[in-house]
Order: sequence, then structure tokens, then C-alpha cells
Amino acid sequence: MNNGKFLEVCLNEGCFKQLANNISMASNLGTKRFELCSNLHLCGLTPSVKAIDYAVKSLTNNAELVVMIRPEAGNFIVSAECRNLMQKQITMAANAGAHGVVFGAVKHGELDLEVTRSLVATAKQHGLMVTFHRAFDTLTNPLSTLDKLISLGVDRVLTAGTPWQSGQSAVDGLNQLNTYLTQSANQIEIVMGGSVTIENAEALWQLIKNHSANAAVHVHSCVHNDNGAINAEAINKLLSKD
Repeated sequence: MNNGKFLEVCLNEGCFKQLANNISMASNLGTKRFELCSNLHLCGLTPSVKAIDYAVKSLTNNAELVVMIRPEAGNFIVSAECRNLMQKQITMAANAGAHGVVFGAVKHGELDLEVTRSLVATAKQHGLMVTFHRAFDTLTNPLSTLDKLISLGVDRVLTAGTPWQSGQSAVDGLNQLNTYLTQSANQIEIVMGGSVTIENAEALWQLIKNHSANAAVHVHSCVHNDNGAINAEAINKLLSKD
């Protein structure tokens, strides 16, 4: 039982057998969505089609799989060449059975409107949900950008409510996350992630509850053992009753 808590777990491609086991176990325990990446040490890049296939086939309990679309590490500036590759990767993810894709495009602290619009259009052509990732936390004016993302048809945004690479957690960003929830008025799902732990997650769940919000909590390291396997006890603690 997830008791109304919408948990999203970020997974690294890694070993396919372990990936399948992780997804099967965590979805059975009540995890509702998985974000699949490769190269998490580079903040996440596009996974292989084989990994997506393994992941999709391991889902249970109507859990969803969203796939990172980020061909190269570094900043979030998307060149014309990179955009073309991202569009191909979005199609690849759709054909492999993913439910959604995760991407971001920012230049000079502003949303790259043209690139974002075209990538959203490609995703929607394939019936995919769209998440704008933590490139959002690099924006000079994230609040006004939230309205733009809503108008573009983006389904959710992943944010810590704190500046990207500031070393602060989503709990440090509670006030800003509260503002995003108020501003979005449930028109876009706010996915709260960034150094979330079993101990500090409760503050995020409470914030979501206070707003009766269309929102989720996004975790990675706190639900994994050192060998990369999902820790069932950690998932249970995150989803336990208040």
C-alpha cells in the first residue's frame, strides 16, 4: 500500500538483471514511477533501448517508467544537432514501451522555448508524458517559467526548490516548493527531488498533503544499498502510514 504517497525512484541502467529485480520489487512495494537513466555520476544520460525494454517488462502494479533523454553531459544547452538526436531518442523510448520522457533545455538562465516546444511535440505525438528535469533549477526566473511549461503541455517538473548544484536538498527548498505548488494549482505535477532521505521525506509528504497536491517525491540514493540493489525496508519506510 502506498497510502496516497506517490513515490518516484530514480534508477541507473547498470546490470540488467539487477535493474529488473529492482523495478519488480519496488513496484510491488508501492513505488508508482521509475525514472531510468544511464551514467548517474554524470547527473543522468539517456539509457540504452535494451535497458528500457528490461525495465518495462519488470513493471508491476500499474507503475510507470519515464526515460531520461539527455545525450551528453554538461550544461543544459541543446544544439540543433543534439535536439535532432533527442527527438530520435524520444521515439526510441516510445517504441520500447516507456510511459514518458524526461528532458530539459535552458540557455542563459532562460527556458529554451523553441527546443522545448519541439521536444514536447515529438513526445506527445507518441503519447508520452513529459517531465522537465532539474534544468529547471538553473533558471533565473523559475516561477514565470512554470506557467510557460504548463502552456506547452509539460506534465511535470522535477525540482529541489533550490539552485542547481548548490548542495542544498529539497527540504532546504520547502518554501520555494510551497510557492510552486501554489502557483501551479495542480496544472502541472511538482516532483520534489534532491538529496531526499528517509528522515527528511516526511516534510515533503506533509507539504503535498497540505496542498492536496498533484505532486510526487523523487528519491535515489536513500533507497539503494551500496551494491545498487533496492532496499525494501527503505521503500517501506518512505511509504509507511503517517
